Amino acid sequence: MTRTTKLLITAGALTLGASAFAGASLANGGWGGHGGWGGGGGSQGLFEAFDTNHDGTLTQDEIDQARQARFTEFDKNGDGQLSLEEYQALWLDAMQRPMVRSFQRLDVNGDAEVTKEEFTERFSSVVERLDTNGDGQITQDELRQRAHDRMQRMHDRDGGRDGDHS
Repeated sequence: MTRTTKLLITAGALTLGASAFAGASLANGGWGGHGGWGGGGGSQGLFEAFDTNHDGTLTQDEIDQARQARFTEFDKNGDGQLSLEEYQALWLDAMQRPMVRSFQRLDVNGDAEVTKEEFTERFSSVVERLDTNGDGQITQDELRQRAHDRMQRMHDRDGGRDGDHS
């Protein structure tokens, strides 16, 4: 196996892992409403995907087994590796539910079609919402400050339980 192939496989595996974790956050509206566990949203999706014995708890063994099963399902040629095509199939499968949920959020009237108005409405006040200094423009600094402020509020709300034990 060439070094490039190994790098592509490693990058794909990292992307898949990040997609799965990001998907759970997104399912509850965290970053725009995507899923990715193959189950419901947030922690519920995590349990639906990995609590294979349905006892309401997760073990690392359950997560490892579920991930292995998912890998095997998409390793169509059984060579113990995912080609780009196999990985693409896995990724598209994982993103199907979040894509449908995103479509449904845009389809405000529920007619199974997204009009141009429905498609653009959601973003019609982005600048107004994110422009903290009121100059009619969004800068990278404003977005960074907004993200910093959000993280600070989350940290304050959870009492600093994210590993800061000082």
